[in-house]
Amino acid sequence: MIYYLYLLAAVVLMALQFSVNKFYQSKNGSGIMTSLLYTSLSGLATGAIFFCINGFHLDVTPLSFVYAVLIAALCLGYSLLGFKIFSLGNFSVFTMFLMLGGMLLPFLFGLLFLGDAETLSPLSLVLRIVGVLLLIGAMLLPLTEKSQEDSKTDKRSRTTRMLFVLLCLLVFFMNGFVSIFSKLHQIEAVYPTVDNNSFVILTNAINGIFSAFILFLLTLKNKGGAKLSPTFKSWMLIASVVAYALCNGISYLLQLLAAASTMPASVQYPMMTGGSVVLTALAGYLFFGEKQSRRALIGTLLAFAATFLFLF
Repeated sequence: MIYYLYLLAAVVLMALQFSVNKFYQSKNGSGIMTSLLYTSLSGLATGAIFFCINGFHLDVTPLSFVYAVLIAALCLGYSLLGFKIFSLGNFSVFTMFLMLGGMLLPFLFGLLFLGDAETLSPLSLVLRIVGVLLLIGAMLLPLTEKSQEDSKTDKRSRTTRMLFVLLCLLVFFMNGFVSIFSKLHQIEAVYPTVDNNSFVILTNAINGIFSAFILFLLTLKNKGGAKLSPTFKSWMLIASVVAYALCNGISYLLQLLAAASTMPASVQYPMMTGGSVVLTALAGYLFFGEKQSRRALIGTLLAFAATFLFLF
């Protein structure tokens, strides 16, 4: 029972992590330089916290370093896209595409290339295929409904909507490949790899370094650094970065504790996905006043229900 409570706390912290990102974007906009400032600081802070938790110890192997670079680049990409998405629509839709990409693509990859279909009963395979179709429908529902500002003559509104859809799809595939690379790293049996804590340190530190380097180049090009909102004080930046790092780090540790228990992975990941989709929508409403449209609400509930088909 205690491990299910760990998992519930991890889902809550994940929703809070996305809420901190949304708060930063709502105060400073979705500009590339302000976004890079946040991703550099939060990545380095998360890496530093895990380095402390790991007893100031870090292992590195060539293969783990390559995977960490690939994952860091993808995480940086969808984080920057996320700031833009937050300015275009509900951040609960971003979370849905992010989490479902991280669930669906590795599932399909496992069926096609890792022989996972051989370990499933015919009934389980059918139910999970149905779940995949329902999840695809859940993602498409909120994208097919026009906003109140949309009209046949409003080209700018339609362009904004198309950009929103495109960015959500990119986030879906980016996080999907993050999960696939993470899975390949976990099952690697030929070349040496590092433990989970060291891998998290590597990916977050590299993410922060990438962000800082790009920010440095843009600062030289523009002859000026990132400009935060005058109302966004230095202590607010520090608090946001620390809050993100703590939510991200503690959530991951709780997921590791649950994974180390007797709880099946087929139970853990659907609970994480379905729970984060629902709680993020709730956080958007409570913290930012984001109201779900009818189709978006149906999509959220459908995604939550569909994830449980993967439990059988």
